[in-house]
Amino acid sequence: MSDLAIASASHKRVLEALELREPDRVPTMDLMLEPDIVGAILGKKPSLTDRLFAPDRAPALMDWSYGFLRRFPETFEAIVSTLIRDYLLKFDLDAVRAAIEMGYDSAWIAFTPIMRNRDSRSMTDIHGRLLDVAVSESGFQANPVYREGLIKSESDWNAWNKRPLLALPEKANLAFREIVKGYGSRIFLFGMATYGIFENIWQPMGFDRFVVATRKEKRLIARMIKFYEDLFCMLIEAMADAGMPAVVYTDDLAYKSGPMLSPKMIRELFEDSYRRLTETAHALGIKLVMHSCGNVTSLLEFFADCGFDAVQSLEPTAGVSLKEAKALVGDRICLIGNLDVSELMVSGTREQVFDAVRQSIEDAGRGGGFILSPAHNHSRVSIERLRWMVEAAREYGTYPKG
Repeated sequence: MSDLAIASASHKRVLEALELREPDRVPTMDLMLEPDIVGAILGKKPSLTDRLFAPDRAPALMDWSYGFLRRFPETFEAIVSTLIRDYLLKFDLDAVRAAIEMGYDSAWIAFTPIMRNRDSRSMTDIHGRLLDVAVSESGFQANPVYREGLIKSESDWNAWNKRPLLALPEKANLAFREIVKGYGSRIFLFGMATYGIFENIWQPMGFDRFVVATRKEKRLIARMIKFYEDLFCMLIEAMADAGMPAVVYTDDLAYKSGPMLSPKMIRELFEDSYRRLTETAHALGIKLVMHSCGNVTSLLEFFADCGFDAVQSLEPTAGVSLKEAKALVGDRICLIGNLDVSELMVSGTREQVFDAVRQSIEDAGRGGGFILSPAHNHSRVSIERLRWMVEAAREYGTYPKG
């Protein structure tokens, strides 16, 4: 089969699963978000940018440079913004190549130019978080570690520089245009441009402060929700215009024990916004996926009610049962994920990976509406085990499933 025929089959396979139909076999995907994994698949080493942040490099020189450039705020913003954009786009292009190399039907590609280094050890983002720089064991930049929020009051929100936020849709459009032009015909792409409404409000405020504000400062919370609702609608428009067939909306709403807020409060705060996001996507002819970590079992019907085409993660180590999820909403929303990244995809045997894939397909594959993937990304996930996942999906995932 030619590369074009393989790509066409993958696109058809993923689209049919998202539309709750039975493709020829269960599609596979991965969250191509870890530089360690992408680098290992392609045989690449950490870049100069990665090495600058390593503890044994020259943080003093970097700190001096940042301190000097901050005397010229507009120049500093332009330089840093360009460096971040170029670094992320290069990584995303590598990530798509790695996904194709692995034989996936689809891949989650994140273009999130939101971080700004304060110095060699800490950074802020354009939403108002303070984070610690992290470097993986292999020397690649890792996901930064959240420390605290920087928006403590309504006056802080009013004064917050929103120009970088308002520039996000154009940046996302340009980046995804290049990604689609290069690889959109070869693999089905899920795009992400930043985090969700809930995360972008509570983390910049701090969770305790956020919860109090939902009761005592409802006007402020409503303003922030509306701002991010509008921003996400623009991001969806921008990615659709770039030719992306699907967008991932990521909003972690749950702990391992269950939702961070009561399901009732989550509906009260976010249902109207979520419905508008899905309506915007569908009016543009693209799919919208909800990603949330944690035990979201009690929120699955809410996600379906809001009109999301799929829900991703379905974290097994948080107690989410694929079989239960299929029974609850499998006829209304596509299920994506569920393979454990804490142990199974790190150190599991070939037999264990094959058994987990077979069980996942048995639990969620009947009737269609299931895409197999790791529940999340993790820098220690084994490439060999990811290959076993693809191999097992091809062995057990052929339709019809009974």
